[in-house]
Amino acid sequence: MESLSRPGVACVAGEWRRPHNDLQEQVVGGGHKAIHDDATAASVGFAAAPIHGTVHWSQCTPLFLQAFGPAWFETGSISVHFVTIVSHLQPVRAFMSKPDPSKTAQQVDIWMEHMDGRVVFEGTASVGLKPHEMTTMVQSKIAGIKPVKGNLVFERHEIGTKSTNEEFAKIDFDTAIGPLFPFTHTKKLEIITEFNPWFSKEGGKKSPWGRPILPPESLNQILLGMCGTKEGAHWPAIREDKWLRDAMGGKTPVAFFGGCEVVIHNGPVFVGQEYKVNRELVGKGEISKAEFRWVRSVLSDPKSGKIVAEMRLQDMMLKNSIEKYAEIRDRSNAIGMTSKL
Repeated sequence: MESLSRPGVACVAGEWRRPHNDLQEQVVGGGHKAIHDDATAASVGFAAAPIHGTVHWSQCTPLFLQAFGPAWFETGSISVHFVTIVSHLQPVRAFMSKPDPSKTAQQVDIWMEHMDGRVVFEGTASVGLKPHEMTTMVQSKIAGIKPVKGNLVFERHEIGTKSTNEEFAKIDFDTAIGPLFPFTHTKKLEIITEFNPWFSKEGGKKSPWGRPILPPESLNQILLGMCGTKEGAHWPAIREDKWLRDAMGGKTPVAFFGGCEVVIHNGPVFVGQEYKVNRELVGKGEISKAEFRWVRSVLSDPKSGKIVAEMRLQDMMLKNSIEKYAEIRDRSNAIGMTSKL
C-alpha cells in the first residue's frame, strides 16, 4: 500500500477507520467547554470540533503487533506531532515505515493520513529502546523550542518545576474514568477503532500476561490526570497578581494537544491496577497563535517503585481564546510574573 503523503516509501498500512469524538461532554472548567465541543471549536476559529489526537493511536495497534509483537506493550513507544484535525467519524488511515525483521530493538516512522493524503500526525514508534537510545518525534520538538521573548501568560512556572503531590490513577472497566474522559473503559471498547481481545475482561485472561491490558490511546488517559480520582496535579504556588486574575475574568485558555509521546519501560499497563503519577515541566514556548508547555508525567508501581511508563504531552493554549490577550501580555512583560512565593 502506497502512502499519498510519502510516495515511494516502503510502508505498511492499517485499515480505514472512522473514529468517534468521544469528548464532546468533557469537563475542563475555566469558564468554557473543551475544544472538542462544536461551539467552542468554532469560537476559536476551528472548522469543526477535533477528536483528541491520542484516539488515533489505537489505529496503530495492528501495525505494532505486526512489527514488534506483544513486546511493544512491554517496552514500546509512540511519539507524534499532530498536524491537522480529524472530526467525528472522518475516515483516516495509519501507516508505518517497514521495520527490519532481524532487529528486536528498533525505531520506525509512523504517520496518519486523510483520504486526500493530508497528514493527521507524523511521528516515531519503537520497541526495546530506552529514551536515550533513540530520537523520538517529541524529543526533536522539545530540543527545537526557541527562546521566548518576554513572559508567557498561561505558563509561568520555570522549566524543571515538579508537581508537589503524588497522584494515583487507575482505569477500571465499569467506573467512569474521570471528568477529562467522561465514559467507562467498557464504553470506550465499544467504539474503539481497533479492538483487541487482550483489552477486554474475558479476552484479557488469555493475553500473554494473563490479564487485560490498556490499548495505546488509554495510556494517555491514565497519565493525563484525574483518572479514577477527582484530584489533579498540584504545582508550587507562584505570585499571582490580582490584575491578571481580573484581566482574564477567571477564565483559562482553550487548549488542545500539539504533540504527545508515551515510552513504556516495564509494561504492560493493566486495567484495574492502581499506579502513582508524578509530573515535571520540561519545556514551554509559543507560536503566533498559542502558548505551549511540555509536561513529563511518570507512571510507577506503588509497591515496587519501578517506572512503568512515562508521557510527554504538549498543551497548546490559544491566545485568541482570552479577550485582550495582547494587552495582558504587554503588561506581564513589563512587570514580570515568574517569581515564586
